[in-house]
Amino acid sequence: MLTRAVRICFFLLSFFALIGTVMIVGPGPSFALDPLPRSPRVGSLRIPLLSYNRVPISKLFSDPTSYHLREVRIGGTLRTIETRIMTQGCATPYELTTFSLEDESGTLDVLDKGACGRNRSAVRAPMLTAGDRVDLLVHVVGGTKTDETGVSPEVFVLWIDRTQD
Repeated sequence: MLTRAVRICFFLLSFFALIGTVMIVGPGPSFALDPLPRSPRVGSLRIPLLSYNRVPISKLFSDPTSYHLREVRIGGTLRTIETRIMTQGCATPYELTTFSLEDESGTLDVLDKGACGRNRSAVRAPMLTAGDRVDLLVHVVGGTKTDETGVSPEVFVLWIDRTQD
């Protein structure tokens, strides 16, 4: 009987010592030494944003039919931002934000439909200001070539990341 009590006491003491050591030392150094942030998986392919090839804006205009109904990564600097409250087209009123994105090849208007859209990122378009540099995953709709000037594809936000470059 005495041996069983000694075994139980020894087990409890070693268990508490192990728990105390883990709490004092903390997790292993592999977490602190990881220099690269984990990129969230985005879009219908569920891959990191940086895995998508960045497409210049001019390429969207020069060959719009090849990007119709595709998810494309674009990036640049925000020039203008306009947010309106929309009451139609969704079950509840929502913020529709239109912003002008400029890269070295051109300028494009991009739409973020807020709560009614598919933007799953923590950054929402109304949080941004002119001059911010962003990296976007967008869904391109339309963009068939016509003789009309000024016709461009509609581009809807799926993911927004701020960038520093």
